[in-house]
Amino acid sequence: MGSGLRPRVFLDANVLFSASLGGPVWEAIWGVADAGGYELVTSPFALVEARENLKRKRPGSLSTLSERLRLVRLVPEAEPEPWMTNLLPPKDLPILAAAAAAGCRALLTGDMRHFGGLMKRDDLPLRVLTPAHFVRAFRP
Repeated sequence: MGSGLRPRVFLDANVLFSASLGGPVWEAIWGVADAGGYELVTSPFALVEARENLKRKRPGSLSTLSERLRLVRLVPEAEPEPWMTNLLPPKDLPILAAAAAAGCRALLTGDMRHFGGLMKRDDLPLRVLTPAHFVRAFRP
């Protein structure tokens, strides 16, 4: 799964937004990705949402997002699979679908309200984690 030997890590829109604001967690994630430890990916759906939220709330951080994106590859949108349909609200299903279809080992999100229940599960084809938990627990 993923490309080559590097595991893929999917970034939700809120993660792209927060990463554009900076901080030690983001430096750790991008540092390991830059060193080839894993491949960061996102979908057009997540990227559009992140850009729109930055334009509205923190327009000065759009240039940081552009810089961060040099290490993030876009993966295609995907249709939700049957096993996903009752796990998330319909507006969040495209994120899980794209991450699973891209063969990601982890999906990073700060959306505890909708994705929080998935963070406790080990029966999914990928781990759903907060960025901070990912930095502490995930080893490439």
